[in-house]
Amino acid sequence: MKKTTSIVAVIICIVIVGSALYMGIRSQESPAPLDDWNGTWVNVGTMLDDPAMDAVYEAMGDAANAAAGDGSFTADDAKSFLYAMHKSDFGDLGIEGNTVTYYNVDGTVRCKCEYESAGIETVAFGEEEFNWYKFELTSEDAACSEYKYLILCEKHSHEGGMLHFHMRYGDTSFDDLINNPAYGMWYPTLAAEDTTVGDVVEGYAEGAPMMGYMMLAWFGDPWRDFDPDFLPAEIIDISGTYMATGEVVFLDIEGNFIPDFIEQVTATVVVEQHGSLLKAIWTEDGGEGVFQGSTVGNNIMISNAGYMEAPGMGKIRFESVGTGNIEKGANGLEIYVNWIWRIYDSDNNLIFNCAATHVWERVED
Repeated sequence: MKKTTSIVAVIICIVIVGSALYMGIRSQESPAPLDDWNGTWVNVGTMLDDPAMDAVYEAMGDAANAAAGDGSFTADDAKSFLYAMHKSDFGDLGIEGNTVTYYNVDGTVRCKCEYESAGIETVAFGEEEFNWYKFELTSEDAACSEYKYLILCEKHSHEGGMLHFHMRYGDTSFDDLINNPAYGMWYPTLAAEDTTVGDVVEGYAEGAPMMGYMMLAWFGDPWRDFDPDFLPAEIIDISGTYMATGEVVFLDIEGNFIPDFIEQVTATVVVEQHGSLLKAIWTEDGGEGVFQGSTVGNNIMISNAGYMEAPGMGKIRFESVGTGNIEKGANGLEIYVNWIWRIYDSDNNLIFNCAATHVWERVED
């Protein structure tokens, strides 16, 4: 009987140990999605009003002025830049397993939200690359809805400084959080729980030259506050480089064709796009023209106007408008544009009408 009991005990022990090992293996294979960020994290953005930060703002303003070669940037500009970079609507963070606790600035709990991993996306920052770790909300608390999509970078420090990570959050999509140009300088920053204002001041003071360059880029970007998804419509991204092929005809004011201006042309077009708005640079035989326009759905409108010196005619004025369609061809995007031009002499008299058809084929995104 004792022998049987011993065997049973051994079997039970093996089952228990085996189960524990199995659970341990499962735990190693499937860690909680946010384990790498477990802990309480201080929101650096809540420290920006501390008087000790004034020295940082002065240093950043000086660095931006040195990079720009003038003295137009102030400490207030630097403060505005860091406010925009660290903007968030919560205080500190607590992370445990698959749960993120968002605190209010006064330390009370704003909401507790549960997440699951949604993969990793590698992005470029200047000449470097880093990973955004993506997490999607699984809990149904309405207070968590504004944090539906959460992205975090790895914990890191700069030259032994404060341990921290950057994040973004929102209720739109991962693609919006990662690729929206309006968020290009948005990096809410969470630092280790024992981080002090002194640590933040020291870190930013040492990084002032780099922050000055970032500040210069931010203030120099006219699109920094522009939301490319503002319009409630489909916007096709047509930015890139195109090979343009066109046919052009000029008529005088009596409606006669002008033989010297019946042309078939090729050119290169580079399109820059922000939301629905376009800028296109046309390069042909060493000459360059700049156009502006817009697109919605598969429709495009583009135009330009200006002055030029014409041999034997002096200064002439021209204006044009083109409309067309965007289509997906066998080798990529193709844009078809029909143009109307008007050309006036220096006394503002109409001298030529012009019509043209262009086919733009994208050769580089």
